[in-house]
Amino acid sequence: MEAHTLITASFFIMVIALVAGLGFLIYCIIEIRKMAVVVSDFCRETDAKLMPLLEETEKTLRSVRVITDDVGVITGNVREVSDAVGDVAVHIRAVAYLISDAREQVSLRALGIKAGVQTALGLLLKNAGDRR
Repeated sequence: MEAHTLITASFFIMVIALVAGLGFLIYCIIEIRKMAVVVSDFCRETDAKLMPLLEETEKTLRSVRVITDDVGVITGNVREVSDAVGDVAVHIRAVAYLISDAREQVSLRALGIKAGVQTALGLLLKNAGDRR
């Protein structure tokens, strides 16, 4: 009888342990479901908050892209203006050289004309003095 009581007691302890284990398992499942709901709500709220931020970031990146494109165009324009200024400087030097050369030629011609006029006047006065 003692063996029967021992088996019955062991069976009773196993049933209690099984019921306790099932109770704990059910409690864990309920808590996991609650946590899943909380995580799902958190993800939904985070998504709702991040979408406007992502859209604003995309707009900002587009604006930055437009600005960098404009800077590229402006840089190209500045480079063209710089090249044009360099060309203008070369042309100005060439014109200054031509003006200097022309001034020298005019000066030489003026000196030649002056010498010619002086000589002509001298001869004219000399010839006029001889006629009298």
